[in-house]
Amino acid sequence: MAGRGIGGAAILHGIPAARASKESGEAMEGGQLPRGRRGSRVAEIMRNGSEQKMLRFLVWTERVVLYLVSLMLLVVAAAVIVFMWITVAQSSGSWTTKTIIVIEELLLVLIILEIFVTVLAHLEGGRLQLEPFIIVGVIAVVRHILSVVVRLAVSMTAAESRAQWIELAVYAGVAFLLVAALAVARWSQRVADQEPSVGRGTDRRPGIGGRPPSAE
Repeated sequence: MAGRGIGGAAILHGIPAARASKESGEAMEGGQLPRGRRGSRVAEIMRNGSEQKMLRFLVWTERVVLYLVSLMLLVVAAAVIVFMWITVAQSSGSWTTKTIIVIEELLLVLIILEIFVTVLAHLEGGRLQLEPFIIVGVIAVVRHILSVVVRLAVSMTAAESRAQWIELAVYAGVAFLLVAALAVARWSQRVADQEPSVGRGTDRRPGIGGRPPSAE
C-alpha cells in the first residue's frame, strides 16, 4: 500500500511536468515564442515596415525632384539660346563682339547640358562622378576668359588694363589646374578599371599557375 501510494504520488506529480515539457517543446518546434518575445518581434516588424515605407517615399520624392530639375535645365538652356539671338540682333557692336557673345552663351548652354547629363546618369542608377563637375568648371573659366578678352578690346586706363590682365592670368591658372585635375581623374579611373584584370594572367613559371614542373 505504501509503495502504491508513493508510485501514485509520483505518477500524479510526473504527469503535469511531462505534459508541460511536451507542450513547451511543441511550441518551440512550431516556431512559437513566449508572449513577451512575440510582442517585441511584432513591434520590430512594424518598425521595419514603417522604415521601408518612409525610405520608399524618400526615393520616390528624389526621383520626382530630379525629373523636375532635368526639365528646368532644358527650359533654361532653350531660354539662353533664345535670349542670345535677341541680344545679338539688338547689339550694335562689331561682328567680333557679337561672335564672342555667341560663344559665351553657347558655353553657358554647354554647362547647363553637362549638368543635365549628370542628372540623367544619376536617374539611370549611376553614381555621381567627379569628371563632369571638373568639365563644367573648365567651361566656366573659359567663358570668363572670353569675357575678359572682350573687356580688354575696349579702351581703358592703364590701371584698369593691368587689373584685367591680372584677372586673365588668374583665370588661365585656374583653367590649367582644372585641366590637370581632369587628367588625374581620368588616369585614376583608367587604373581602377585595369585593376580587376591584374592577376588573371597565368604565370608561366613551372609549377606556378602554368604547366607542372617536368620530372627530371
